[in-house]
Amino acid sequence: MELLECRHVYKEFDHKPILTDINFKIPRGKIIGLLGKNGVGKSTLIKLMNDLLTPTSGEILMQGKKPGIESKKMIAYLPERTYLDKEMTVKQVLQYFAEFYENFDTQKATKLLQDLNLEMDRKLSKMSKGMQEKVQLILVMSREADLYILDEPLRRSRSSYKRLHFRYDSFQFQRRC
Repeated sequence: MELLECRHVYKEFDHKPILTDINFKIPRGKIIGLLGKNGVGKSTLIKLMNDLLTPTSGEILMQGKKPGIESKKMIAYLPERTYLDKEMTVKQVLQYFAEFYENFDTQKATKLLQDLNLEMDRKLSKMSKGMQEKVQLILVMSREADLYILDEPLRRSRSSYKRLHFRYDSFQFQRRC
């Protein structure tokens, strides 16, 4: 069974087609990239896969089931824009994720934060944009999810990924594949 499948997905806004007849399958253990010009529907498709939007027609299946509460447990999603409360400290955000996501690995997140010298008692509002992006990426990658979806990952500061990439990539894919 495929991890994710799009079948004849069509999405329109105000009677304007954004996505037309999108069909693909994502098997387990693969890294897939969506490439295209601005405005062609990449972020719309990602929001559909995360059940944040509903297709006008067609269907998206996560392990053979329509998106819903169960699929949200399987997907770790890094949106294009931050959604964290900037008045929270890093430690508070970790606690929030641990309470909200049963598949969140607090030890892994703490280790990655320490590796990148990010202070647990610091408020997000007192961090640079790059530091906030690192925190958000660590939160997403510290979930034991079946599918990791990153929207506009290359738009983020290069330093957000530099050290994290080599440490985390080898761990994650050894465990999954």
